[in-house]
Amino acid sequence: MMKWSGWWEQTGYGRQEMHNLSLDVDVDGMVKGQGEDCVGRFTFRGQFWPDGTVSLVKQYLCRHAVYYEGCNSREGIFGRWFIRGLRAAYDSGRFALCPVAIGLANCEAIEELVPVCEAVSR
Repeated sequence: MMKWSGWWEQTGYGRQEMHNLSLDVDVDGMVKGQGEDCVGRFTFRGQFWPDGTVSLVKQYLCRHAVYYEGCNSREGIFGRWFIRGLRAAYDSGRFALCPVAIGLANCEAIEELVPVCEAVSR
């Protein structure tokens, strides 16, 4: 599995970094991985699509699932996350995921990635 860096933003929590994040993408675009953040440990499952869009499900262990929809860019993935069934100010927000390469900064400083696919909205 490859090391990644990532963050998500939520009203009331601000920007939260993901730790020990690793993702593996197979030749068919299937994604699996794991990590942890201030909510707890989680797994990632999903798909990189040929048009540059990415759909992921972040499943917290023994807790809720969070859905990530984004676009692949030259720096990583940028998009929006949401929790199904919630309709409040805290049910969605932005995220960024970036592969970690030697000599490159992680994506904490990235405010917004330039997508190569069409904008994702929900």
